[in-house]
Amino acid sequence: MHMKSRKVCIYWKQGRCNRNPCRFVHGDLATADLRASYVYRAPQTQSQALPGGLRRKTLSPPEEDRAVKRSKSTQVTSAAVSQKSRNNCQKIESAQKPEASLLVTTTTVERSEDKACCQEWMSGSCGRGDSCQFLHSWSRGDGFSLLARLEGHVGKPVSGIGLPSGSDKLYTASSDGKVCAWDCHSGLISGAVNVSDQIGCLISDEEWVFVGFPNGVKAWNFKSEVYYDLTGSSGQVNALEVGLDALYAGDEDGGISVWKGFTDHQIANRFQYATPLRGHASAVTCLRASINGELRRLYSGSKDGTIKEWDLNTGECIQTLKAHDDDVTSVICWDQYLVSCSLDKKVKFWGRIEGDSSEIILLYTHEEGHAALTLGGVNDSDGKPILFCSWSDNSVGLYELPSLKERGRIYAEKEVRAIRAGQGGLFFTGDASGVVSVWKLAEKLCS
Repeated sequence: MHMKSRKVCIYWKQGRCNRNPCRFVHGDLATADLRASYVYRAPQTQSQALPGGLRRKTLSPPEEDRAVKRSKSTQVTSAAVSQKSRNNCQKIESAQKPEASLLVTTTTVERSEDKACCQEWMSGSCGRGDSCQFLHSWSRGDGFSLLARLEGHVGKPVSGIGLPSGSDKLYTASSDGKVCAWDCHSGLISGAVNVSDQIGCLISDEEWVFVGFPNGVKAWNFKSEVYYDLTGSSGQVNALEVGLDALYAGDEDGGISVWKGFTDHQIANRFQYATPLRGHASAVTCLRASINGELRRLYSGSKDGTIKEWDLNTGECIQTLKAHDDDVTSVICWDQYLVSCSLDKKVKFWGRIEGDSSEIILLYTHEEGHAALTLGGVNDSDGKPILFCSWSDNSVGLYELPSLKERGRIYAEKEVRAIRAGQGGLFFTGDASGVVSVWKLAEKLCS
């Protein structure tokens, strides 16, 4: 086994080193030293499911060499890797500790050689058959398949998908103001209700379904058939989350509305409006709660490009991350990491410094040349997490974590804005054409 030289590989600098392993350093020496000395350890807590359907699993940080090694399967060109590697050292921006900086890795993946899905085939008008140079399929890759396409929101973007516990119904919402309940056995609509002119989001938690609309939230309990009309929000509600017996709503004015006690057995005590969380300079676009022992947090993303971390116990803003150069579109929690994506075409992985439970730092950035719209996740049968990321080219990538190896890609007529994981390997996507697609991982891959 050869010892790694302290010299930087000159062929790597030119983007044409094909030695693996190479005895010279692939990367700047400062970055290599950081990776060699920096140790990541998961909190010593019992394994548990985390938001986004991802389970705890101890892992090492992403490595640039591993990303370059993936180039054969993800079509990373040598020139692209070389260009990005000249810029792969970025200073971490922190609102609370601006003087603290670390060197992180950015990898750009080019997908120009992917066989695109035939637009005429999508609309049912392609007559070229097998001679068509484009893909005649809603997906590419093995290990998952399309079960059904639910077309109840014709021509209007799907803004949310919910699966209440113990229910045999799938709930979907659209910007047309309609909420549809689908029978999970027949795939047919069993009921629909017009809520408002604009539905910004829909989520489910236990037996509850929550719908965000202008200046408020509607809540249904499908078991008790109790209905609540919650007020207090300002402007369109585009994000909802549940944490510690409280409902949080991301408002258009940058605030986060809070209603507490919605699980209280005394109906009169449910959904008590509490002090809102304020701090964002623009609309809140996404929310994610993470409860891990004593660490109970809410993460909010905004059109102002920042992510804020809130203490669920006190409502205090712990820190602000200057996360992206454009709207933050989605945040999820995976293991001890936070994952975010943005219209700036980046997916970012964040973590905490060992021995410091407060400061969050940027660890890794992934780019594919298109705006990133929403994130989701599921575990396969081996317990390996799979990350979903939808892109503005009307596709959804499926990636293994932590390697980010692509397992496949889903195509849609328009942008996918809603992703929801279910049980038994099922997952759902909702696009801007109003279609909800039902997918299933193969038995050997599903959890």
